[in-house]
Amino acid sequence: MTGWIFNIPAFQSIIPGFEAMRFNTALCFVLFAGALLLTQYQSRGYTRVIYFILSLLGTIIGLITVTQDLFHFTSGLDQLFVTDKTVPSYSIPFPGRMAFNASINFFFLGLGFLLLTFKTRSSNILSQFFFHLVTILSAIALIGYLYGVSFFRAILYQTSMATHTAILFFILSLGASLLNPSIGMARLFTGERVGNQMARRLFTLMILMVIIFGLFRLQTQHSRLFSSLDIGVSVVAVCFLLASLLLIWNTANWLNNIDGQRSEAEAEVKRMNAGLEKMVEERSGELINLLVLFQKSEAKYRSLIEQASDAIYMLDFKGNFTDVNASMCKMTGYNSEELLRKNIESIMDPEELKTDPLPDGVNHLWASIFRERTFVRKNGSAFTVEINAKMFSDDRIMVIARDITGRKKMETELREAELKFRTIAEKSMVGVYIVQHGKYIYVNPRFAQVFDYKPEELINTVPVTAIIHESYRAITTEHIRRRMEGEVESVHYEAMGRKKDGASNWIELYGSQTTIGDVPTIIGSMIDITERKKAEEELKSSEQKYKLLFESNPSPLWMISKNDLTIIDVNEAAARLYGYTKEELLNRRTSILRHPEDLEKQREHYLLDVNSDATFQRIVKHVKKDGSVMSVEIISHDIVFGGQPVRLSLTNDITEKLKAEESLQKSEANLQTILKTTDTAYALFDLNLKVLAFNPKAVEFVNQQYHHIPEKGDRLIDFFPEERFPEFTTFANDVLQGNNINYEADYPQADGTVLWYYVRLFPITNDNKEILGLMMALYDISERKNAEQDLKSAYERIQSHINSIKDMAWKQSHLIRSPLANLQGLFALLKDDPSGTEIFDHIRNELDRMDAIIIDMARDASDHD
Repeated sequence: MTGWIFNIPAFQSIIPGFEAMRFNTALCFVLFAGALLLTQYQSRGYTRVIYFILSLLGTIIGLITVTQDLFHFTSGLDQLFVTDKTVPSYSIPFPGRMAFNASINFFFLGLGFLLLTFKTRSSNILSQFFFHLVTILSAIALIGYLYGVSFFRAILYQTSMATHTAILFFILSLGASLLNPSIGMARLFTGERVGNQMARRLFTLMILMVIIFGLFRLQTQHSRLFSSLDIGVSVVAVCFLLASLLLIWNTANWLNNIDGQRSEAEAEVKRMNAGLEKMVEERSGELINLLVLFQKSEAKYRSLIEQASDAIYMLDFKGNFTDVNASMCKMTGYNSEELLRKNIESIMDPEELKTDPLPDGVNHLWASIFRERTFVRKNGSAFTVEINAKMFSDDRIMVIARDITGRKKMETELREAELKFRTIAEKSMVGVYIVQHGKYIYVNPRFAQVFDYKPEELINTVPVTAIIHESYRAITTEHIRRRMEGEVESVHYEAMGRKKDGASNWIELYGSQTTIGDVPTIIGSMIDITERKKAEEELKSSEQKYKLLFESNPSPLWMISKNDLTIIDVNEAAARLYGYTKEELLNRRTSILRHPEDLEKQREHYLLDVNSDATFQRIVKHVKKDGSVMSVEIISHDIVFGGQPVRLSLTNDITEKLKAEESLQKSEANLQTILKTTDTAYALFDLNLKVLAFNPKAVEFVNQQYHHIPEKGDRLIDFFPEERFPEFTTFANDVLQGNNINYEADYPQADGTVLWYYVRLFPITNDNKEILGLMMALYDISERKNAEQDLKSAYERIQSHINSIKDMAWKQSHLIRSPLANLQGLFALLKDDPSGTEIFDHIRNELDRMDAIIIDMARDASDHD
C-alpha cells in the first residue's frame, strides 16, 4: 500500500522480477488480518462490531471485483483509492484490478469470516470449507509459479495472482482454519493420535519436496542446465522417485520405532498384570475387611448426610434425583418421595432456565451447576442457593446446596450501602480518602479538587505524603504509622498541603484505622481550611489591633461580664480616671464605682437582651477611689466574648461639661428672656435667605410693616418689598462674604409719619469659621431721628440768629469804635496835658455816647428775640 501511495515500485512487487500486488489486494489483506487478530482478544461488543465491519468490507471488495470480471463492466473500484498509471495490455487489461483468482479467494475468505459470527456448528463447518478452498487455490497458484503452469495461475483468465499474494493467501487461510481446529482438514493435522502425527509428518515432507523440485526446476530453467525438456522431465522424475523412497524409508523407521515402543509397553503391562494378580490375591482378604468397614462408614456417612444443615442430593447424568437428605426436603418443602420422582429442572426457576438453560451431558451439567441458582419451593416461593457439586466415576453427581437468600439480601443491602456511600462521597463537599500500603486506593472528587488533581491521578499512583507540604510530611508519616501499628485508633490534626502546581494550602485531616480484606486501612475525611486559616490569621491580627486599641485608647474602656457584673478587663485610661490600678479593678464588681442612687438603674440596664445590636448611652454618677463623685456618660454595646455575654463600655467624665451646660442653659434662658423683652427685632436666615428663627419683636415688625405673620422656612423674597429687595440682596451677599453691614431705613406710615430703623447685618459662623447664614437686627430709632430733626431745626434757627447778630455787631462795631477811638486820642492828649479839664469833658461825652450805643444794641437784641 505504501508503494502504491508513494509510487515506490520496489514496495509494490516485494519479489524482484515478479508481478506487483495491487492496492485493493493489499487493503483486503489488512482488513482480513485485522479481523483475524480481533478473534484473539476477549469478545466484547465493540470488538464484535469492528470484526464484522472489517470482514464485510473485504468481502464486498472481493465480490465487486469478481462481478466485474464475470459480467465485464467497470465499477471504478479499481482506481478508487489510488491511480494505477500502468498502460493496459493483454496481460494487464484493467490497471489497478486484482487477479480473478485473488478476488475469488477474498470473497471466499470473507464468507468464511462472516459465517463465524453465527457461532453454530453448521456455519463453522461451512466457513472451514471456504478457508480450505482458499488454501487449495493459493497452493495451486504457488505450484503454478514453481512449475511454470500458467493455467493454474490464471485459472482461465489472463490476469495472474502475484507470488507474494499467493503466499499470504496460503498463510491467512491456514490461520483462519485454526480458529476451529476440530473441523475439516485442520482436524487431521492438529490431533495427537498416531494417524494425525503421521499426516503432519508426511504432508510436511511432501510440501518440502514440491518446493525443492519447483525451485530446482526454476534454477535449471534459469541456468539452462539441460538441453531439452525431455531430459529435464526425466531428471525430475528420477529425483521424485528417490525422494519418495527416502520419504517411505523415513516413515517406515518412524513407525517401526513406534511399534518397538508399543511392544515394550505391552511386555511391561504383562509384567504389571502378573504383579497385580498377586497383589489382588494378597489384598482380597484386606478388601473383605475393608468392605465391612465401608458398610459401617457408609452408615455413618448416611447419618452425616441426613443430619447435615446444608441440603445434599444426588443426581444421575440426566439430572434426576437419586437421593436427597432431610435438609433438602426442608429447604424445598417437598418430601423425599416427591423429590426422587423429579428432575433438577422441575425445582429451578423457569424464567432463569429460559435465559440460562442447563446444557446436555453429565460433564456440562456438573460444570453449569457449580454456581448460584434460583430454586422454587413447593409453595411457589423462589429463593437463591449456592451449589457445589462433585462428580463420581459412575456418572453420578453429589450436590451440596445452601440457601443464601439472607446472604443475598445482606449483599444487596451492602451494595445499596456502598452505592449510598459512593453517592455521598462523590457529591460530598468534604474530601474522603482510603489508604492502604502507603497509597490512596480511593479519593472522592472533592479530595482531588482541593489539590488540583483528578482522582485517577492520586489513586494507586503517588504516596500519601505527595499532597503534604515538606514541612509537615514527618508529622503526617508519624500519624500514619501510629494508626497502622495500632497505637491509636484515630487522629485529628491540621497540616499544610501541597497542590499539583506546588502551591500550598491548609487542610484539616481526620482518619481512623480499620481492616479491609485483612489489610490495615485508614479511612478518613479532609476539609480545606485555607480560608479559615486566613480568617484566623486575620482574627489574630484583629485581636492584636483590638488589644492595642483597647490598651492605648485615651478614652476609659471597660469589659464587664453580664452574668455577675465583674470587671473582665479595663485599660489604663479608665484606671487612671478612677484613681485605681488595673490590678485593683480586675475581677471586682462594678458596684464599687456606682453611686448608691444609680445601683438599681445599673441592674436594669444589665438585664437587657444580650443579642440586641443596640448601643446604649446614658449618664450616671460614679464614685472615684478617693470618694469624690463625678458625672459620666456611658456608651455601651453588648457582645459575646469567650462564650459569655459581655458589655463593652466607654466612660467619659462629663462633670465639667454638665456644669458648662448648666451655665449655658442659664445663659440661654437669660438670652431668651432678653430676646423676648428687647425692643430690637432679631431674625436668623440661612444661605438661601430662608427664615430660621426670630423673636417676638421681629414678628411685630413684619406684621406691622409687611402685613405678614412670619414662620420658620419662609422665604424673605415672598414678603419683602420688591423695591427694597435688590439693595438688601447686595447687602446680604456682602455679609455672606464675611463682612458686617450697618444702615438706616425709613418706613413712611399711613398717617404721614415716618418710622426709622437701624439695621445691622452680620454673618453666622461655626467653630471652623464656615459661614452658615446671617443675622438681621432692627432697632427703632424714630424718636432719635425726630430729635435729630428738631435739633437740626433749632440749629438752623440759632444759625439765623447768629447771622443777624453778626450783622448787628458789624453795624454797632463801627459806632462803638468811634467813641473808643476818641477816648484813645483823649488819653494820649491827657498824657501830654494831665491837668486839662476840657479833655475830661470830652471823655465824659464819649462815655455817654458809648453808653447810649450799648443801650440801643440791647434794645435791638430784645427786638430780635
